[in-house]
Amino acid sequence: MLLPEPSEVLPEELAGLWRGQFGGPAPRPLAPRETVEGYGTFTFPYGPISMGVPESGRFDVVTYGERILELAPLGGYKQRSVLAALAGTPVEDAALRIERIAGNFSAAHVAAFLAAAESARGLRVPVVELWTRALAQELQRIYNHIHVLARIAEAASQNVGQAQTHALAEEILRLQARAFGHRWLFGALLPGGPARNLDRAGRHALSEAVRTPAREFDDLWELYLDSRVFVDRIQGTCPVPREVAVRWGAVGPTLRACGVPWDDRLRVPEAPYNDLFVALAREHDGDALARLLVRVQEVRASFLLIEQMLDRWPADVSLSEAPSPPVRPGRGVGRVEGPSGDLVYDVSVAHDRIVSVAARTPSQANWPVFAFGMRGAVFTDFHFAFESFGLVFAETDR
Repeated sequence: MLLPEPSEVLPEELAGLWRGQFGGPAPRPLAPRETVEGYGTFTFPYGPISMGVPESGRFDVVTYGERILELAPLGGYKQRSVLAALAGTPVEDAALRIERIAGNFSAAHVAAFLAAAESARGLRVPVVELWTRALAQELQRIYNHIHVLARIAEAASQNVGQAQTHALAEEILRLQARAFGHRWLFGALLPGGPARNLDRAGRHALSEAVRTPAREFDDLWELYLDSRVFVDRIQGTCPVPREVAVRWGAVGPTLRACGVPWDDRLRVPEAPYNDLFVALAREHDGDALARLLVRVQEVRASFLLIEQMLDRWPADVSLSEAPSPPVRPGRGVGRVEGPSGDLVYDVSVAHDRIVSVAARTPSQANWPVFAFGMRGAVFTDFHFAFESFGLVFAETDR
């Protein structure tokens, strides 16, 4: 059976046909698309493909053979309506669902959500909680960047390097479990969550433990750089000019790989980042190699940040300064620098229960940039390009 082709605005008759035959909402475009016509051109539907934690999606590739003329990412295959279902729930219960929107980004999502809810309620929290959130985010940033490297290695058939890199990512997950009681950090930043191991002895043990993967990562990256095949395969792949990145609102490593020095930890610093040295990673070529180089620099920077945090951990139980001022009474905004970029939550609260939640995620911001960068590429570049952006459908099908 042939599936109906959704256009940028799916005609109602096709949307109805989709719902009748397959159930649920019709696929929806995640980036603007242009009409491409010409002799021999056709649309090749790639997917829907299932990717586990990142969830499922599809790509419509307009081509006349090997070269991609237009690429349209399509989401909506697993529309979960997580945010819409939060109305009326207590803030802490809502946070448990928020962190599961994209499990590999759980710390960033729950930290941004809690910051917005605290702003809405004018709630001050213990300083040590802000440091704890930052520690979890930096560990998760390391995991995600190493995971991206492993996925790119897989695309380049670097089988030994891929296995070693996945093993290193597993070490980070085990460190997260040791420090926070859960390898994906679920519940770790919430009251009543898994037991943390962050007392003096636990912090010392973590400080000692992170040194091994830090050394292993440096050694592993040197091996990748020695592979000319690996470097050649991603250098020049899916380039994004600086002006395009700025125009389309790119965020995170995608933006910094184009030479734009924006990182929320530096531009809008909050505790503990306003008291720590944060090394800014930046490249200028805007291609897959540049995006990966930014991630490599950020892995090293995060290891350094973790060392600083554990060495300067706050000893008292004082409360933080007042949270960011609310947009209006009962409504607050929180933002963090997630592994893939700037993550923003807009939360309205009444009587400690959720009224509404909205979010702008890094994947949401970067889908159009990825689609633009793929214009003119060959299809064999797809895997390298896609992985270099760190995109997940779960952040848009929420």
